[in-house]
Amino acid sequence: MRVLRAVAGWWVAPVPRARVAWVRVLVGTMALLDALVFLRSPRDRSGTPEFYDPVPVASALGLPAPTGAVPTLLLVGIAAGLVGVALGARARVPAAVQVVGGLLLSGCYAVWCLYGMSFGYVAHDHMAIMVAMLVLPTAGVCRYRDPDRSGGAGWALRMVQVFTVLTYTGSVLAKAVLNDWDLVRWGNSGTLVWAFLRRPNPVNVHLVDQALLLRASQWGAMALELLAPAVFLVREHRRWLVVLFFVGFHLSTFVLLGIHFLPTVVCWSAFLPWERYAAWLRHRRTTRTSARRSRGRSVRRDRARARR
Repeated sequence: MRVLRAVAGWWVAPVPRARVAWVRVLVGTMALLDALVFLRSPRDRSGTPEFYDPVPVASALGLPAPTGAVPTLLLVGIAAGLVGVALGARARVPAAVQVVGGLLLSGCYAVWCLYGMSFGYVAHDHMAIMVAMLVLPTAGVCRYRDPDRSGGAGWALRMVQVFTVLTYTGSVLAKAVLNDWDLVRWGNSGTLVWAFLRRPNPVNVHLVDQALLLRASQWGAMALELLAPAVFLVREHRRWLVVLFFVGFHLSTFVLLGIHFLPTVVCWSAFLPWERYAAWLRHRRTTRTSARRSRGRSVRRDRARARR
């Protein structure tokens, strides 16, 4: 029973509601950017409904092809929902603004992603952000300066954290399945060479003939994916180092391959104590303002003395 209580406590470890408020805004902003810039197929292919092949969830929900004004309405819903989430987290704004905004944002973005994955390509980098959209509204009303700790807020963030990590361990599983459970074969393969030849750029063109370096990089990437769950063993005040490391990893894949993985990268925000960063910035701003006012009063006193 003690073990079960420990496991249950880990899943619902209380965290400040303010942390959820900040993560909602960050993830919601990424959702809007994703719909506008990256996952464009619902809008770009609205004129070719014959290519619509719904994924199982879209089929179960009976979603028709995204024709006519449907993509535009979904985009408006995502944008309006984000505004509601961002404004509703302020102290004096009615709670209903945040609740309605969160539901609108999560619902419209979920449908947008279902449409986006129903035209022949399923992007596994969207798993964590879709889970985030569905679970973050369950934390209830969360304000930017709300220090109260909540198990519901902790569960929502834990779900985002777990599915963010599963993105990497799932990638290793996919490598194993596609290579007859022989990860050594993948590590020693020419996967990066093939990727560089398929996506040439001024950087990777100089690495194509560096076999040892590329194989070492493949083994390093696989080790990084396998070790992703170790982030849960790192103390909270040091997790920013792990997050920074994975951001650097994705920055390197963007430079070398043009693959950004931003929907997953933003979900690493669930590991960070945003309420502390916000409090530090407020304190710094207040200190600077006080210093300027103090200098202003000192200057006025000196001028008054000089006139005497």
